[in-house]
Amino acid sequence: MRKVRIASVSFLMEDTPHTLEMNLERARRYIRDASDAMADIVCLPETVTTNGMANPIESAKYSDEWMEFFAQAAEQYQIAVIAPFLVREIDKVYNQATVFNRDGEHVNYYRKLQLTGSEAKFVTPGAEFPIIDLGFARIAVMICMDIYFPEIARIYAMKGADILFWPTTTHGPTQSGLEAQVRSRAIDNSLWIVESNLAGHPPYAPYNGRFYPGNARIVDFNGDVIAETGRRSGLAVCDIDLDERRTTSGVLLINDPDDTRHDIESLARMDLYAKEYAAIAAKQQRYYDSLSA
Repeated sequence: MRKVRIASVSFLMEDTPHTLEMNLERARRYIRDASDAMADIVCLPETVTTNGMANPIESAKYSDEWMEFFAQAAEQYQIAVIAPFLVREIDKVYNQATVFNRDGEHVNYYRKLQLTGSEAKFVTPGAEFPIIDLGFARIAVMICMDIYFPEIARIYAMKGADILFWPTTTHGPTQSGLEAQVRSRAIDNSLWIVESNLAGHPPYAPYNGRFYPGNARIVDFNGDVIAETGRRSGLAVCDIDLDERRTTSGVLLINDPDDTRHDIESLARMDLYAKEYAAIAAKQQRYYDSLSA
């Protein structure tokens, strides 16, 4: 039995502009609260340091300081931390989720692969699918727009991820469709998926101009939501057992009952998919290429 206690953040956003100091202090409080809840790992939302600020891209020059801040918080509260923030590297900016272990060591990072059209004008897309071993779990990360591309979750599953974290800054009213995507990615790949997002106070009410839907949530490999904050800020916390057998109702027809992850891997025709993708890619007109032309 491999028990892991997960915490995910629904980050409170004010109606007035945020400052860097406000975001960092609020992030620290969520990390502390997750530690008090005895969580092994906590996930913060996308671009956590600069949400609500006027010039987030310009602020990316401070990313080295943010690395130190989150390293110290992870060590102080003895909890693994997923901290997504913009990172400047020479002349490029990346939308990066940086992972720290409970000793405050920078273990690895993930850089958002699939940028929105407007984001791509300022941010460089990543090109790697890292599996990050924290000792108690092998985790992976995707960010926001990545959820629209099911290939990402499938690659992570095939590479052996136990838990897939999805920090985002999604606005409603798209959240119902996105929940369907999250649950589908979990079912398709027999993955636990953990979402972190933004919330307002008073909570979500799009007819009144309040678009932060909250809903930090933890979804199991059957697509069931097993912990969530609803539309309010706070923490979703849940214990999971990574050794729990991931079974279906016999739809794969290999084992009785089916052992989902193993059976999906043995059935998946990745060589065939790769051949078709390569043929399509050779003819593809990519938006990112047009920006650099």
